Amino acid sequence: MNQSSPLPLQSNFSQLRRGDRPPTNPSLFINSQNNPMASALPIWEASNILTQRQHLPWISDPDGKLCYTKDIGNGQGAVHFWVSENLEDEYPSTLAGAAALAVVDTFDIRAACMHLIYAAHAIELQQPWEQDLVIDDRQIEAYLGLKKRTDKNRQEKLALIEEIARQPCKITTFISWPTQGKVKGFTVEEGRLWHLLGTRYHYQKDLLGHKELVGITFTVRAGLWAKYFLNEEGHRHKSAHYQVSNLSQTVLESVMSVWQHREGAARLMVWLVFKTQFNRRCPLRVQTLMEVAYGAEKVEMARYHSEVRKKLANTWDEDLLTLHDRGWQLQFDPTTYPIEIQPVGFGRDNLQRPRGFFEQLLHATLWITPELGNGNDFPSPVHQCPDVPLISPSVTELLLTGTDVKQFRLHKNWSQRKLASLSGMSQGLISLIENGERTITPETDEILRSTFEVHP
Repeated sequence: MNQSSPLPLQSNFSQLRRGDRPPTNPSLFINSQNNPMASALPIWEASNILTQRQHLPWISDPDGKLCYTKDIGNGQGAVHFWVSENLEDEYPSTLAGAAALAVVDTFDIRAACMHLIYAAHAIELQQPWEQDLVIDDRQIEAYLGLKKRTDKNRQEKLALIEEIARQPCKITTFISWPTQGKVKGFTVEEGRLWHLLGTRYHYQKDLLGHKELVGITFTVRAGLWAKYFLNEEGHRHKSAHYQVSNLSQTVLESVMSVWQHREGAARLMVWLVFKTQFNRRCPLRVQTLMEVAYGAEKVEMARYHSEVRKKLANTWDEDLLTLHDRGWQLQFDPTTYPIEIQPVGFGRDNLQRPRGFFEQLLHATLWITPELGNGNDFPSPVHQCPDVPLISPSVTELLLTGTDVKQFRLHKNWSQRKLASLSGMSQGLISLIENGERTITPETDEILRSTFEVHP
């Protein structure tokens, strides 16, 4: 299953329709709500392509092909991306102009979830650029929470799974990486982000003898980028990077459940999967988050058109509430993000916003932290990038409990609303913590201890 094999040529790219289901790679999230995941910049930016699509600054490269570029180290390096409809050739022709935009426009936020699933499976392989990962529809259905969906029949679910499994494989990348630390700079030739090596269909006959599609198995291999960013042995010898973070199954299920009605919230969730794990203590600027969620053009338009501004501000508030309802912790900077411009339900009671609020809102900052469960949910530190903060059981035992928070609050004769105002946390989150419905993270613990003026 995981043996190295040459990449297929177009002539032998096969779609098999016979035989039993082949063995798959071990399923993710077996003993935990979280799983290690490759988190290198090419992986992050590819997820942005799949979620933000035409909102990103695509340009024509010197060959006239549509290209998205992310500079590294003040232009010392860059990661370039193109798209292709060809899923068969190892080195496909990439597209230009309207043809490329048409492909980009078909990208689906749900395909970003599939991309993250590939990144999580790749971490389980010693040399993912040479070894295959094999997954089937049953695993994907479990990862994405599709078993709970009753609005789609079996055939519709399989069609969706196949479509979103293919989309990440339409992205190609060229990487020019500068020297970082003891790892010298390198160049990764243009190639696929993910190779779709084979799609195998499984049928069974119904009572009338008609064949019915009942399952699909996909064989995928990481592109050459993995040799430089997911190389544990190379990392030990200072010749490559090994960049890993966490993927929460709850995040996957949340994106799948909200993307259609709250697209901005879904985009933020995918973007924050990476951002919050490497810069958890750094506040996030609202303008940056809005541009991720809605595109820079719409944010700029809102500055000059009152109706667009009002609608965008309402959408932003509703998307923040969606994140909160899905277990994400929001903490508003009390200086730049005062109560009068916070969403109704957090701090603001007055439905009317103050005059000139939008510019103030764009410059406001807040902290957003995904709910990752308790310390035992985190994977072993052996697989972690040193920059990724971990919660160990020994630390978790020292954290405040919901009962502690309530006792400290009552001792000071504070209401939940006053504690929310003083700490920058939402009143709803404080209520959930006190009722034992939300786990206190080290960051939240630090804020609460500082607010209560108590120390470990």
